[in-house]
Amino acid sequence: MLGRGDKPLLGFLGFAILVFLFSISYGGNPPTDSSGNLSAQDSDATPAPAVVDAGPVSQGEVSLGSYELKAETASQWKLPGRLREISGLAMTTDGRLLAHNDEWGVVYEIDPRDGSITKGFQLADIANPVAGDFEGIAVTDERIYLVTSSGRLYEFSEGADGESVLYNVYTTGIGRDCEMEGLAYDGSRRVLLLMCKGSRSAELKGKLAIYHWSIDEKRLSDPPRTVIPVVEFSGPIGEAKFQPSGIERHPVSGHYFVVAARQKAVAEITPEGRVLAVRRFPARWHRQAEGITFAADNTLIIADEGAGAKARLTLYSVSD
Repeated sequence: MLGRGDKPLLGFLGFAILVFLFSISYGGNPPTDSSGNLSAQDSDATPAPAVVDAGPVSQGEVSLGSYELKAETASQWKLPGRLREISGLAMTTDGRLLAHNDEWGVVYEIDPRDGSITKGFQLADIANPVAGDFEGIAVTDERIYLVTSSGRLYEFSEGADGESVLYNVYTTGIGRDCEMEGLAYDGSRRVLLLMCKGSRSAELKGKLAIYHWSIDEKRLSDPPRTVIPVVEFSGPIGEAKFQPSGIERHPVSGHYFVVAARQKAVAEITPEGRVLAVRRFPARWHRQAEGITFAADNTLIIADEGAGAKARLTLYSVSD
């Protein structure tokens, strides 16, 4: 039996036990919110890393070797007569396919699912479209560009079906060095890529040159061009020459794809000018490959002039 003097001691011991049990149950855990996650009041807690959706890993590996350049696995459409002299291709930022002929400043929108023309508009300050030897088309975020073989750049906005649009003209000066044969846009550098077909200067003899034209400064950028020996293109396919007819920047890798009509071939190069690969197309499917671009799903699209028959549009999907 406890004496009267022992009751305070008993009360103290009971209180100590309660404190001990409470500390075991709650003292070792940081405070949480109602969802069970760590509370923001716990300043010592390390937050979980954010999860970033990087998309399919395979997209970063798309290269020229990713395309099976065989007629059996490709799709091809015969184009309407208005596109018999089709020259360049370009994809808009919202995924529509534009093309042009090589004699008049008329731009067409093509449905790549069947090769039909969905609209057409022209560059004109009066009534008739501008005449010229147009060799390439490119689309930026705001404007569309056409280039002639002499290096003249036409800048304009997209028009509605049947509309005539006004334009600006820029003389690049490149025509003194070489004949233009291709146009593309490198959005990472905000430059147009103007590709040479044939050299007019001793300095560029035996070389392929790609000039860089700033869309912001309206002049050649610094450095103004990338120069690559032609043998680096022709050698891998056993040819003496490589005569480019179209150029486009791949939307995933950022590499440049260059098509050569006479050699029926396509090459992949880095923006710095290193040739990564050169491959041939199925000869019977490509009479005269002039235009090249890529769809939103990375499908490679090639346009061939009619060369005495109907022009064609060929689509090569990325191989499984």
